Amino acid sequence: MNTAPVFIVCVADIKCRVKETENINLNEETSIFELKQIIRDTAISIEHLVIEATEQGLGTCWVVWYEQKEIRPLLGIPNDKFVVGVITMGIQMSIQNKGLGRILRI
Repeated sequence: MNTAPVFIVCVADIKCRVKETENINLNEETSIFELKQIIRDTAISIEHLVIEATEQGLGTCWVVWYEQKEIRPLLGIPNDKFVVGVITMGIQMSIQNKGLGRILRI
């Protein structure tokens, strides 16, 4: 993971479903139904990103083994946002070892 050239931090914003978020602290224990909806929606979007990266010949990996109280401060993400996943992305080692890596132009 530490050698991946790209890390994409995928964050869900509860404000798209709930307008009053001043007293909301989102974490793994939150029972807010709208949080479950935005996590689902964000996860769907992330998977589309992963599928397209694979189509482009890139390797990806979901990183989700963390707690919100640890990752948000590390990345400067406010408490009213929820980090759904971190996606590492790069040229797969099997392709790199064969010298077949290519530049992705976006």
